[in-house]
Amino acid sequence: MAIAHRPHTRLGIVGRMARDPGGRYLQRREYTWPGLGLELAKWRSGPRTEGLCYDEDDHLLLVTLGGRTEHTEARIEDGQRYVGADFPGAVSFIPSRRRREARHGAGELDYVTIRLAAPENGVDYEGFTNRPDPLIRQLAVALREEARGGLTAGRLFVDAVATTLALHLLRRYSDRAPVIPSRPAGLTGTRLRQVVEYIAAHLDDDLRLDRLAGLAGMDRYHFSRAFKQATGLPPHRYVIERRVTRAMDLLTGSDMLIADIAHQVGMSSQSHLTTVFRKHVGDTPYAYRKAHRHR
Repeated sequence: MAIAHRPHTRLGIVGRMARDPGGRYLQRREYTWPGLGLELAKWRSGPRTEGLCYDEDDHLLLVTLGGRTEHTEARIEDGQRYVGADFPGAVSFIPSRRRREARHGAGELDYVTIRLAAPENGVDYEGFTNRPDPLIRQLAVALREEARGGLTAGRLFVDAVATTLALHLLRRYSDRAPVIPSRPAGLTGTRLRQVVEYIAAHLDDDLRLDRLAGLAGMDRYHFSRAFKQATGLPPHRYVIERRVTRAMDLLTGSDMLIADIAHQVGMSSQSHLTTVFRKHVGDTPYAYRKAHRHR
């Protein structure tokens, strides 16, 4: 797999990433959150396409979801040389500050690129090209569906994916086993109430996993698990349900404009609220208000 620019561009630095021309994009969209970037692309290589990837600060994960190449050769700096082909389910990992050079035969690929902030922890990671990794593929698909679905789950979901990816890379592809704190007590009583009350009071904010975990006195990894055990839902799903419920109350109990309601419940726009509301309620906010206002 390659990250390739359109033809006739020069090797250059885009932000902190270097890319060499190769092949051409058929489709391409990018999404960026703090700590994680996402690129969805359909890409066509020629019979002799060359590509280069390098990022100073971020790990790069390239996940082929569809399509094939006739032939692919790649090397990550002085690492082992890969000879084979791109195929559905293939995952490539380019650690930060490492270069990968690749040559591709003809083919078309439907792929996802994830840019993950690399912590300054002195860990040495093992890069690779075109290996199966079901968890990374699953998370890439989930991010793609989130992007295609109008970004309905929000930052809490992206934070959870970033946390899972970082821990997985540390466990599987580094020279250091992750230090996971001993499992704390479950999220109950006062700590659970503080988290739930904070969510209720800040539905219009851009809620972050670190903040909620801090209120519970837990790290991000254990908080997500403990919260789901306590409420039956992961944090991002719980927040979405609370936002939809608040929107339902405001639609039937106030004269607020739907656009204003959207911002009151943490949605970026009326269309964002409509997408989320229709998915969870089965109707648009306008139709719901019209049907339930006088009941």
